[in-house]
Amino acid sequence: MIYPTGRPRLLTAMTLAGLLVMMIPGAAFAVDTFRLQVGLGAHGGDPDIEFAGESGSLDTDTGIAISAGGWIDHVGWNHFSLGLEYLRLQDSDFHASASATFLGGTLTGTLDIEPTIDAVMVNAAIRNNDGTIHPYIGGGIGVGHADVDLTASVTVTVGGQTFSASGSANDTDTAFAGQLFGGIDVDIGGNWYLGVNGRYFLMDADLFGADVEFRNWVLMGFIGRKF
Repeated sequence: MIYPTGRPRLLTAMTLAGLLVMMIPGAAFAVDTFRLQVGLGAHGGDPDIEFAGESGSLDTDTGIAISAGGWIDHVGWNHFSLGLEYLRLQDSDFHASASATFLGGTLTGTLDIEPTIDAVMVNAAIRNNDGTIHPYIGGGIGVGHADVDLTASVTVTVGGQTFSASGSANDTDTAFAGQLFGGIDVDIGGNWYLGVNGRYFLMDADLFGADVEFRNWVLMGFIGRKF
């Protein structure tokens, strides 16, 4: 769920990304290069959560990032490129445990939260499309789908007897997403190229009745082919 107020960082980044997507110089679409690429890397960033007037952040693990997409180059200008991308951010799990005294024994509780984000992004980039080395910067806007699994378990030990109980739940939300990125790729022959980029991904979601702000830094390596 995207809020028009109170989230200036998201709105500013998405506005900049939107301007890049719409900023197609000139009226001509003289496209002479099409590229397909796949990427693999890592992402991190502790989501901010607001619930019942209280706010905080989850200390999540570093997760896996996967990307697949296509680009068209020389769109109306030699150094302007447009792309469509599928992005998946997964395995950035949160785990917490606590102990307390209960009925003269020990109560131990654990909480596991596993978020996964799938997004489809429309990207625009200013890219050096000449030569064999191609640095670029850009941004994108799109739609993200957040899927979160929550598992809670409690273990109680009283008088040498141990009792356990657990439960799980799932919630999802679909909302607008934005990203800013920069990187470089290098031609390696035979129309193939290798590259690396970094990005800042933003998405807000309503999950389990809480407002969750995903702010993820992503670093990925790519392999691609020109056609």
